[in-house]
Amino acid sequence: MLTKLTKKKLIPILIFIIAFSGFLSTQILWDTFNLNAEQVQEDKQKHSVYETEFQMLKLTTTKSTTIELKSVKEPIIILNFWASWCLPCLKEMPSLVQLQDKFTGKIKVIGINGDEEKALQEIEKVEKKYKLNFESTTDVDSKISNRFLVNSYPVSIVFHRGKVVYVSKKIHNFMDEKFISTLESLITAN
Repeated sequence: MLTKLTKKKLIPILIFIIAFSGFLSTQILWDTFNLNAEQVQEDKQKHSVYETEFQMLKLTTTKSTTIELKSVKEPIIILNFWASWCLPCLKEMPSLVQLQDKFTGKIKVIGINGDEEKALQEIEKVEKKYKLNFESTTDVDSKISNRFLVNSYPVSIVFHRGKVVYVSKKIHNFMDEKFISTLESLITAN
């Protein structure tokens, strides 16, 4: 049994613990909110850069096709930044091929390859191995990657009529039901 003296000593300690816990919880929530707000602002700034670069980008693929993004007829364009040495990049290739098959004429996938040595040969190997149904361009000097603020692979930027609708900075399953549903709703909204 607790004596009166012990109870008097415990009450201030309990009050301190409760107050400190409340303060700590409030601080954690505040920091989380601020980080999320900062991230949203940073994403908006990056999306603005992506959309500006989209309007200006004109590239030539390894098949000698010249593509000016703002003139592409497909409403959805996916820029997929990849390299032959990037295992996550290669793991997402089959789902990217399936996506292109599923939405032929509605989605245009363009690979931006970051291999620095023997880029054309490396692209050709990957095209054959994964039966790529989209064209790629070389980015040996990282000019395109730098314009789109890409500093690691894989990165995929999805545009609908020139506006950013999705950015993936890690391996992505392009056949994910939620992702497919989003694309279908964008395509039907035309």
